[in-house]
Amino acid sequence: MSEREEVTTPTDPIGRVLFGLAYAFVLIGSVIMAGVTLMTVISVLGRWLFLSPVYGDFELAAIGTAVAVFLFLPYGHLQKGNVVVDLFLSWAPQRVQVLLDGLSSAVLGVIGAVLAWRMYLGGADMLGVGEVTTIVGMPIWYAFPFAVASGALLALCCFYTAARDLTSALR
Repeated sequence: MSEREEVTTPTDPIGRVLFGLAYAFVLIGSVIMAGVTLMTVISVLGRWLFLSPVYGDFELAAIGTAVAVFLFLPYGHLQKGNVVVDLFLSWAPQRVQVLLDGLSSAVLGVIGAVLAWRMYLGGADMLGVGEVTTIVGMPIWYAFPFAVASGALLALCCFYTAARDLTSALR
């Protein structure tokens, strides 16, 4: 693993708080995905053995998976888990690579903030109109608070890593 790819747990107070929150989101997302997996297995076995699947399983699996993916985003960013294409920059000095990592984190932070804002508005709209899923009748807005919180935490994590990388690159 190169110096640029090395991932360490933050030691400063802000980094530790962000890392702890992101890790808590991963744990919640993991529990949700385990539940979706268990429900899917039960549904498949029920369909196969008793011709009786879990009612609305595909709706619940879609919503649960979407929520879990959102919850994984902040931790993935802090762990440098995003796909990076080094083809064009592998020749560049380390300082330039870190500088561009910082700039890309800042851009992703803006995207995360806009995503949180728009998901908040979308969730409020879904709550206002009372939209529900077709089969189970679950209110759709239930998924939105997870997306809003994850987008906001992603933005904070991105701005944190951007500041850290830009400070490191400009030293």
